Amino acid sequence: MPIQEKVTMMTERLKADFSKNETKIHRFPQGLRIGCQADRYIAPSVVALGPYHHGQPQLQQMEEVKHAAAHYLCNKSGHPIEEVYSKILSFVGEARSCYTDDPVAKFSDADFAVMMFLDGCFLLYYISTDVEKECTLLANRVCLSTGPCLLRDIFLLENQLPWLVLHVLMTFFTYVAPLVPPFIEDMASYFNISSHSEKTKPPVTLEGPHKPPHLLGLLHHYEVGSPEPGKVEENFGDEYPSPTSAIELAEIGIKLTGASNKAWLVNMSHRRRVFGQLSLRPLFLNDITACWLVNMAAFETCTSTSYPKDGFVVCSYLCILGMLVDKEDDVHELRAKHIVRSLFSNKELLVFLKGLAHHLRPGHHYFVILSKIGVYKRHRSVRILVYKFFYNHYKTIVALISLVSVLVGIFQTLASLKQPAQPK
Repeated sequence: MPIQEKVTMMTERLKADFSKNETKIHRFPQGLRIGCQADRYIAPSVVALGPYHHGQPQLQQMEEVKHAAAHYLCNKSGHPIEEVYSKILSFVGEARSCYTDDPVAKFSDADFAVMMFLDGCFLLYYISTDVEKECTLLANRVCLSTGPCLLRDIFLLENQLPWLVLHVLMTFFTYVAPLVPPFIEDMASYFNISSHSEKTKPPVTLEGPHKPPHLLGLLHHYEVGSPEPGKVEENFGDEYPSPTSAIELAEIGIKLTGASNKAWLVNMSHRRRVFGQLSLRPLFLNDITACWLVNMAAFETCTSTSYPKDGFVVCSYLCILGMLVDKEDDVHELRAKHIVRSLFSNKELLVFLKGLAHHLRPGHHYFVILSKIGVYKRHRSVRILVYKFFYNHYKTIVALISLVSVLVGIFQTLASLKQPAQPK
């Protein structure tokens, strides 16, 4: 092939791929493959959804359950399996285009449609069914012993199904569609520090202008939210201070506080009061929520653009957390301020947050916070020096004051004893 023709063809292909960037199901970015545990955030451990991990031997145990789920949904809806499958087959070209070319090339259209049909039925069945109470199909020893792993798997970036497929299936299984929003809201509550937090976010809706590319995209949109109309974050300067840890912020008079649970991840603010305040959304971290956050950050990395349409919200949030922790004492400070609650040890949290932040692209929100901290430092340099001295030496100062108070009391007592008795 002549070089001119090849260059033109590749350019047109790149343009076509970019036009579908927000709806494609991307591979996990190479730049975010962090350390020896990277695979736990990328590859499913129980169930494969879509072509990227289809057919792996360790995931075959769930294939029988997929068939049973399809049988159950079609039987309950009154639609023959062949009717539902044929509808998926009619959209197979559009569904194939949502994935990168190489993994789908090995599938014929019929085989690809079967995979989409079975995987979609399994996912909708899992979403719409209370496994432990009403379902003997999934409440077997396989699913009951791997429940948390299933939750982790269905929100992996490489384990997504096109929303088109789920939408087509929900036109047959009409009772499922109203159950998707509460499922997403319930999953999002896993990030909350308190299990009794009120649901103050706007409810998930499938009818609005936002069309998610897949289930992970829907969770990301609900968790991050949208900026208020007409409310644009201020610009930041060209100079930034060096990253500042949680302990260092406390030393210069910037108080860390947890925003209310209704706050989205985007609502990070540093307010100038008598001193300073950096407000972050509180976060509960365990193996599941850590995995979801990594995959939401990976989703942003693949689909987001530059400011002013800044989509690096989760990335910015995680970069702020990574900036705040340099030592285990900083992690302890985040726990004490109720910014983070976790089943991980301080060391595990430090390794996770610091290691992840080094690989993320920080967005506009991160630089706004960094710039505000820099302005605070420049405008209050004398006050910061005084505050830092008292902050770092307050125990010594309190001890000296206590000692002086004791000595004054002793001297006063001795002085009163030496005074001659007054004549009567």
